[in-house]
Amino acid sequence: MLRLVIDAVNECNLRCLYCHPGEVWRQQQLTLPAFSSAIESAEAAGVLEVVLTGGEITMHHSLPALLAATHLLRRTASTLITNATQLTPEIVDGLARSNLTRICTSVDGATNDLHGSARGKNLPKVLDGLRSLNDTGKPITVITVVHQRNWRRVIELSAFLAVNGIASQHHLCAPSFSGQARAHYPKLGLRQYEFHGVQELVDRHHQELADAGLYLTFNSIWPATGARPLAVNPERTMTLQQLSEQVKDTLCNIRPNGEFRLQAATWGREMVGNAALGSLHTQSAADLLAYAESLLEEGTARQLPRELEAQHKFQLGTAADRNTTEQLIGRTDSPAPSVDLIPIGSVDEHWLLDNPVDIADVAAQLDSRPDDHRVVRHPSGTVLIFDRPRSLVTLLKPAEWEQIPTTSTARVMS
Repeated sequence: MLRLVIDAVNECNLRCLYCHPGEVWRQQQLTLPAFSSAIESAEAAGVLEVVLTGGEITMHHSLPALLAATHLLRRTASTLITNATQLTPEIVDGLARSNLTRICTSVDGATNDLHGSARGKNLPKVLDGLRSLNDTGKPITVITVVHQRNWRRVIELSAFLAVNGIASQHHLCAPSFSGQARAHYPKLGLRQYEFHGVQELVDRHHQELADAGLYLTFNSIWPATGARPLAVNPERTMTLQQLSEQVKDTLCNIRPNGEFRLQAATWGREMVGNAALGSLHTQSAADLLAYAESLLEEGTARQLPRELEAQHKFQLGTAADRNTTEQLIGRTDSPAPSVDLIPIGSVDEHWLLDNPVDIADVAAQLDSRPDDHRVVRHPSGTVLIFDRPRSLVTLLKPAEWEQIPTTSTARVMS
């Protein structure tokens, strides 16, 4: 398991139209003992990254203790996602003193109208919060939900972030047919040509923004369309988020009620069948992680074919129909349609491995920032080099890894 997403709190102070949890007015929070157990188990299992989110995680009643618990992590990176509207000096100080590897903030446009078109017009407050987060010294990633109302002008926000130096990465994602978004999807969900339009913008501006210190990527292009973003990923590196979208044996999710989910056949907060493996209130996080790993190793877990997932997750394709999707995820009284799930593809079959790789460049990165990297070997033999502060993964074939000079100080498998 490479990634564990912990939804520590359900409620939120905003009412974004595309919200995955949906019932953000309902108070539900993961208990501190359950949270700490999950953190400790992730570290023991060698998970690459734990993502702390919600809802709005800064509303958790035990936030200082949650942040303190990040010091339990040594190998495992930790990322916190916030809307940056609830920050106080005390919270910012707690974030600075935490062991968080990076912080992600949601911003949807460079103007208040664009930013607020689906999440409320609070851009001045968000930018104040974003500047405060920069004071923590943690790397900042801005996440933008691109939808029908803002995607054409998203590069304006990228340019603003680059010029002002207030983020090192800008990740774009599309709304999925999940949670609150289901009620608003006709006016939010991207159409097929719009997915390609977003990627074309990213391709056109990626290098100039990278030269200015901002890494721009569109995490949703492959699961939606099957297109390979070669202008952004010309070699062997992509975001861990992208990898977990494409290789379904990499991600688990813990909900605020303690429910532990395998994400092989889910998207957002929607499940195909029963993806819940148990509860942290009755089972240990270590046991649940081990159970998830065993299901994956045995080949018991299955995933939706990419095209079928795109049909339901993004309502794409000629067969897309929201009523069928509502039935599939158990939102109606009608029986769920039968779907053919397929075996989960292994990381050693990933298309990224078809790309060229510069071994000398990989070795140079490991040597220049050894403390920022972890190197793990997948059971298939594929080597994953994880850039912790940037949450980027580089894939190498076993023979390619053997070409890395032994003097590379990060050449320690963990």
